Amino acid sequence: MTIRIGKDLAKKLRPGAVIALSGDLGSGKTTFIKGIALGLGLKNSDEVKSPTFALMHIYPARIPLYHFDLYRLESLKEIQNIGLEHFIADPSAMTCIEWAEKADALLPALAIKIVFEAADQNTRRISIVIP
Repeated sequence: MTIRIGKDLAKKLRPGAVIALSGDLGSGKTTFIKGIALGLGLKNSDEVKSPTFALMHIYPARIPLYHFDLYRLESLKEIQNIGLEHFIADPSAMTCIEWAEKADALLPALAIKIVFEAADQNTRRISIVIP
């Protein structure tokens, strides 16, 4: 279901979209991004892995997808040093940011905010705010 929701959302978005994802570990953020990647034309969702240690992955879909994971970063300065602002300003790609609340000051006003909550082991609540 989480993948399907991400896939459906991706089909409605345009290049330049920034998707800010928040939620606890294991709440479904990376799974949702797998759906977005599929919706953008990526053939195999297994290519989508959380970039916790790499900090960013680029997926070559119909619309290129930048996937950031800010979990390990502790300051806005660290986030700026990895070039997040450059990537979210790319009008030809889409950007998904896990742990996006750490970069609130850098996010565009039109960023789509998605909050994940684990209701139980098999159930997630997904709140989507599209400005």
